[in-house]
Amino acid sequence: MLSFFDMHGDPTMDPYTILSLPPTATDAEIKKAFRTQMLQLNPDRLSPTLADESIAAVRETFHNVKDAYEFLISPIHVTSKRLYMAKMASQRADYERREAYLRRSGDKGDNYTAYIAR
Repeated sequence: MLSFFDMHGDPTMDPYTILSLPPTATDAEIKKAFRTQMLQLNPDRLSPTLADESIAAVRETFHNVKDAYEFLISPIHVTSKRLYMAKMASQRADYERREAYLRRSGDKGDNYTAYIAR
């Protein structure tokens, strides 16, 4: 079972993807998506005919949705959320720099690491 949080309290998965939301979602949108998914994934509402593997997968998803919501809404995780958002912005910027380099050079990406190392 893959946990949502690592040992440092940082998310191991994208909370917005888990809740099927864009990164610009408001607190109200986050709350609505959370409630909708929790109603669908509630272990007490599962069909009794489901296989054990299916039940385990639904429970894991249920806990990941709960943890993603907690991470995005809880004041306890404000610092972690800021660091996570900065990390995501940095990764997007790296991706955009790489794409711009590849468009300019017409290169297939083999020389990008040599270009960065300069």
